[in-house]
Amino acid sequence: MTNAVWEFPLILPRNAFTAREVPRAGDMWRVCQDVATHASIRAGWPPSRFRAENVAFIVYKMTVLHQAETAYGTVLDTQTWVSRLRRRTLCAREVRIRTGGELVAAATQEWVHVDFETLKPKQGSVETAAAFSEAEVEPSVKMPKFEELPGAEDEFVFDMWQTWADPLAHANHPAYIDWCDEASSRHMLAAGLDPVLLRPVAEQVSFRSAVLPGERVTVSTKRIGVIGTDAVVLKHHLETERGPAADATSVRALAEGTSETLISAWD
Repeated sequence: MTNAVWEFPLILPRNAFTAREVPRAGDMWRVCQDVATHASIRAGWPPSRFRAENVAFIVYKMTVLHQAETAYGTVLDTQTWVSRLRRRTLCAREVRIRTGGELVAAATQEWVHVDFETLKPKQGSVETAAAFSEAEVEPSVKMPKFEELPGAEDEFVFDMWQTWADPLAHANHPAYIDWCDEASSRHMLAAGLDPVLLRPVAEQVSFRSAVLPGERVTVSTKRIGVIGTDAVVLKHHLETERGPAADATSVRALAEGTSETLISAWD
């Protein structure tokens, strides 16, 4: 462990697990967020220091690959480093999660340094840049390639709960994956499939604006492709009354057998 590469163990909370006794994709995103936060604290930048200086890092894009599912109580060996820091404003952080030496998930988080009040980009201090120095360990994460296969589209509409707000007073970024998977799960249920069998393979979200408490959110989901008969590729567009909130791509499979029925659910 150096001041550029941090490693420490974490354990997922019980509420992160589904009826299949495996963690949800959104909760793996929360692990990645915890890893980034712990690394920041150890580098001398706890949340309180960001608050005191009236700045913050917010995620504007994140890509995650899921390699294996884990059981409750498993110790996750996490590793994180900053792979790019540009103009003391744009930061790419890598997160790797393993257990027993085997990869569980890999993530690339792309952050922007902002003014805490306006959430507009703001160049970080020299001290910030020194704390988040770059390291080369592994390449950044990329989404898997797929074959295009357009399919059906539907919508899931809900109101953002007041109690979902995070320390920046908006929806925390892993919630967007929860919403996309909820939209997919409801579509599966309507097609006669058990949503509990939904298994994450990969996802990427590009964030465009915050979702605020009380806002109505519309998630439009459609099939855009397949990976053979192994997985379906879905495109999600999230919007509030104020305009676009995010665009996401999720790659999903069934936990049992092939994913042919999952793919055909969007015919």
